[in-house]
Amino acid sequence: MASCEVGVKKPFKIYQVIITVAFAILAVLSIILWIWCYSDYNNNKLLRNGIEVEAEIVNVREIDVSPGDSHTTKRAWECIYSYIAPDGTEYSGIVGQFSQKKDALNHIGDKVTIIIDPTDGYSTYGTLESLDYRLKNSQTHLLLACVFTGLLCVSSYLFFYRVVYRDKLDKNILKKMRCSYVENIAVEGEIVKILGLLWFYVKVKYTDNKGTHAKWARSWFTRKEAEFLKQKKFVRIIPYKNTYGILEEMP
Repeated sequence: MASCEVGVKKPFKIYQVIITVAFAILAVLSIILWIWCYSDYNNNKLLRNGIEVEAEIVNVREIDVSPGDSHTTKRAWECIYSYIAPDGTEYSGIVGQFSQKKDALNHIGDKVTIIIDPTDGYSTYGTLESLDYRLKNSQTHLLLACVFTGLLCVSSYLFFYRVVYRDKLDKNILKKMRCSYVENIAVEGEIVKILGLLWFYVKVKYTDNKGTHAKWARSWFTRKEAEFLKQKKFVRIIPYKNTYGILEEMP
């Protein structure tokens, strides 16, 4: 009958996969949301200090819009606007993108509405009304950024402790086992308590050369593994520093 490892020799732990995926997703979402919040902050500043003016499209420029994994070059053309304020400050930026150069050139000389910020020389294409509309959800963006950052902090703890640190600890325990005879370092422990909902902690009482101990395993176990250990009652463990690794096989 086939058997599977329980404890430090188990090569695949589903909860570690879930934690790693959750950590990666939350990290990406948190970064995106804070970039969004930074954009909202700049737009709020622009809304407070901004002035609508009329600029003129004066030039076009060619850009590369090829996909990152593409072996062919794809080009596009952007229109460049310019506005010179009464104090002599020049504002310029991008408005519109075209796949054909002639379409972009046809817009040279057109007038467009832009918003300028005299306090820092920044400008953008659009109107104050459209800018105000885009900022209607800025508070929601900030709230989501705070929520996802909080979740990221929790997932970071789980990732670095339950995945990175625990993997290193298991490897050290296995290294200790390989450098000795299992009979010399493995001791018998008694399962005295199991606690958990989705994944479970296991408390083992054992005696080594430093005396008798009753400690919680730092590993998590599935419900099936926890039931197996509970029924088995006495299990093999490998003491390591202030913790231990369970070394069992489940049919």
